[in-house]
Amino acid sequence: MNEAYIEKAATDLLMQIYRDRRYLWPDQDTQPMMMRSPQIAALVCGYDYHVYPTLGDTKFNRHNTGTRIAGLIDRQANKIAVATEFGDKVQLFTGAHEIGHLVLHEDTVMHRDRAFDGGPLQAPRPLAERQADRFAACFLMPQKLLRERFEFMFCCKGQLRFSDVIAFHLDPNHPDRLLYASKDSDERELALARCTQFNNRNLVSLAQQFGVSDSAMAIRIKELDLVRWP
Repeated sequence: MNEAYIEKAATDLLMQIYRDRRYLWPDQDTQPMMMRSPQIAALVCGYDYHVYPTLGDTKFNRHNTGTRIAGLIDRQANKIAVATEFGDKVQLFTGAHEIGHLVLHEDTVMHRDRAFDGGPLQAPRPLAERQADRFAACFLMPQKLLRERFEFMFCCKGQLRFSDVIAFHLDPNHPDRLLYASKDSDERELALARCTQFNNRNLVSLAQQFGVSDSAMAIRIKELDLVRWP
């Protein structure tokens, strides 16, 4: 199961939601951003989706391990549950992560996940978790939609080529930090992910638009090669 397979699986599910949009939202004009709903994805897949303040009690954590659970999937009960206690961004990413397990890992009967917002990893995660993370990123930040928003916000077509002017727009106080950033760093991508003012326009940052953390958006921008180096 490679990254292209996972991205296609997320895209296929988004397309299924789009095809069913008149049934899912019978009295609303649907916008592309609405398709990225883990709750709607669960409905399309035939699962119940529940949101609770916490999943830490014995109802969800039978072995009482002390681990704070952010989300779970129970195939026998056709149920996904997500906790709200970790904040909106973690809740959204966790929900999409559980959908990833549902779509990609058919042999998983019961699975519990800790809180994670899609940002840089402090320690390696098991393969199945990385695959579900990848699915969540592709589902919440679809390539076509993100490219469109990125190009509109930063007045470019395709890749954004950095210059001293671009660096100044993103960080007027320290433009050289971005202009001479290492390609291995995420500094340019982070600046773009959290940018709220560019070319004399006030903006809603990409991270805010898509409801994800700055670091998760920066990683996705880098994956899609939206910044041209040097």
